[in-house]
Amino acid sequence: MNLHDQITLYKPYNEQEKKDRDLILRAMVTLSDVLTRNNEILHFTSSAFAVNPDRSKVLMVYHNIYKSWSWTGGHADGDPDLLQVAEKELKEEAGLSEVMAIQEAMISLDILPVIGHMKKGKYVAPHLHLNATYVFEVQDDVQFKAKLDENSAVGWIQTDEIQQKCTEQHMIPVYEKILAKIKEQQI
Repeated sequence: MNLHDQITLYKPYNEQEKKDRDLILRAMVTLSDVLTRNNEILHFTSSAFAVNPDRSKVLMVYHNIYKSWSWTGGHADGDPDLLQVAEKELKEEAGLSEVMAIQEAMISLDILPVIGHMKKGKYVAPHLHLNATYVFEVQDDVQFKAKLDENSAVGWIQTDEIQQKCTEQHMIPVYEKILAKIKEQQI
């Protein structure tokens, strides 16, 4: 199934997801090159929300640019298979070789703001990420390795400590929404 159809068929969890889904679909039809960073206003990204087997912890990285604990993820860079993008980013950013997608369907669909920042000596202007999130399971005893050009640490965060560890306040409701969906759907 192509990306447009996946997003069309996505069942919004709340009003935010309904509005974001509708805007993402409109952007896909009216704007060019939303799968790559050539579109500097908005483009697709994909994130991995990695949990341990008993769902008490989330695997997060300490992101160098945002100075905050966050999920793993990255730009689609032309790849419409956002599940594959999320898995690749999880493996790269956490130094993992084995991860398991709990389901193929995205668990969250969000339009996320990105503040202006420096990356590799160049200024990246503020823009929007059209983000699909997927849930993965990672074993508790796995060994991590930070991807130092992007993050300075990798580790388990207790689900009830995310608010204290994440300094990007706009991300906390997203993480809480995903945790609630995992619990409600018994994923």
